Amino acid sequence: MSEPGPTEDQYAATLELLSSLITQDRRGAGQWETVHEYMGSWVQRLGLERPLEKLSVIHVAGTKGKGSTCAMIESILRSCGYTTGLFTSPHLVDVRERIRLNGLPISKEKFVASFAQCHDRLKETSDGQIGMAAYFRFLTLLGLQVFTEEKVDVAILEVGLGGRLDATNCIPSPPVCGVTSLGMDHVEILGDTIEKIAAEKAGIFKPGSRAFTVIQQPSAMQVLEEKAASANIKLSVARSLDELHQSDGAPIHFGLAGAYQRINAALAIELAACWEDRVMAHSSSPQRHQAAARVELLQSGRLPESYKEGLRRCIWPGRAQVIRDPTSPDMGPGVTFYLDGAHTEESMASCGEWFHDAVQQAAALTPGLATQRVLLFNCMQERDPGKLLKSLATTMQQQQLPFHHAVFTPPDSQYGKLKAAGIDSARDVSWQHTLCRAWTSQVGSHPQESQLMAVLPELGQGPAQDSQSGAVAPGLSSSIQWLRTCAQENPHLQIEVLITGSLYLVGDVLKLLGKAPT
Repeated sequence: MSEPGPTEDQYAATLELLSSLITQDRRGAGQWETVHEYMGSWVQRLGLERPLEKLSVIHVAGTKGKGSTCAMIESILRSCGYTTGLFTSPHLVDVRERIRLNGLPISKEKFVASFAQCHDRLKETSDGQIGMAAYFRFLTLLGLQVFTEEKVDVAILEVGLGGRLDATNCIPSPPVCGVTSLGMDHVEILGDTIEKIAAEKAGIFKPGSRAFTVIQQPSAMQVLEEKAASANIKLSVARSLDELHQSDGAPIHFGLAGAYQRINAALAIELAACWEDRVMAHSSSPQRHQAAARVELLQSGRLPESYKEGLRRCIWPGRAQVIRDPTSPDMGPGVTFYLDGAHTEESMASCGEWFHDAVQQAAALTPGLATQRVLLFNCMQERDPGKLLKSLATTMQQQQLPFHHAVFTPPDSQYGKLKAAGIDSARDVSWQHTLCRAWTSQVGSHPQESQLMAVLPELGQGPAQDSQSGAVAPGLSSSIQWLRTCAQENPHLQIEVLITGSLYLVGDVLKLLGKAPT
């Protein structure tokens, strides 16, 4: 008889212990070098040195799209019949989303057992100088332990922050690595120029690897090329999807929405194919013949059926995702949520373009329906809201699709708000008022005429307006309820809500709507 799985109390206790590690994870940029050196000690103390030498890894860094790219790589290779491990961050609802086996988050039983094994071992072997790994580094070690124990054919690792000093960069030379689109993000740690950021991202390049990237700004590309040359590896730009075709001439279909996903898909195809070529096609594996055949097809400009299937079946919640509110009818007036976890200037522009395309498609299905567009936004305090909101507002103005109203609200998730264990998490919306003022400075105080006149619950002053263009809500529940009340009081309206700026915000909305990833 199999052992019973963990109780909910045991799982909750494990999550509480994990959360206690967040207190150690807030460091200045100057300490990252030192902490990164500790990864070698933690790997050794967990007995992972030899297993990691046998783990076949595809390592992906970048500013925009690295999570989606990793998800597509995993889906492609799983469609080819390989066993896969996928490590990504952050999670939307449940921390187990970060560590996936064959496309699914690891079980609570696996998480609790592996967590205890790692935590106990690191605690027992502490020498007083290098103690317990902090939150993200611990989860990285946990993921690597799970993947090595399961002996997956391939592990796809998404860099958490930067590359050179990231926790995932403890692995030996991976067969393949990639860099997605680069932009300005985490400048307080990675540097204040695109060249400095490119240098940090290229820190995953190691001798013996093969590297791919996408078209970058010329100065960033030059840095990537210099770093690749220093590591004595070849760096190539992924072929455009326009250079690939299907045997039946049909277009390539993507499970992930958004025109920008074509760039991510092109890189995912190159990385998956290179891994098959370098690791499987010349091995003794029973799959080597099929791998070699797929590589040959791609070299001739044709997309293998399994690659096409992997792209079509790929699902990555919280990115360019459309959800009809469960309280609204399937079609016609009501509330529709458009969710995208964009949180950089570049990704906000892409998000705006996707939102425009998505609402235009919806309008074609219900012509003549009166619509109102609402922005529901939050971002982390280390980001520059003026730049993010300017990017979105400019894109929407160019598309001639401005918002009628904007609501700014804090997320519900504790990790999204937590600064350190023990800090009072009382609701504070001062940051959201800052966001609202930043929005007003972009769009002015008199936006499109709004028909959404319902009172925000818990706020007895209409839509809690800082100005005519924006409002602050105390939480997501009140924001969602306000939108639903608006729909009830305006039964002729289609209310289109873009939720963006933070994956924590997006994850909390998915949870509230009962659409949490499984």
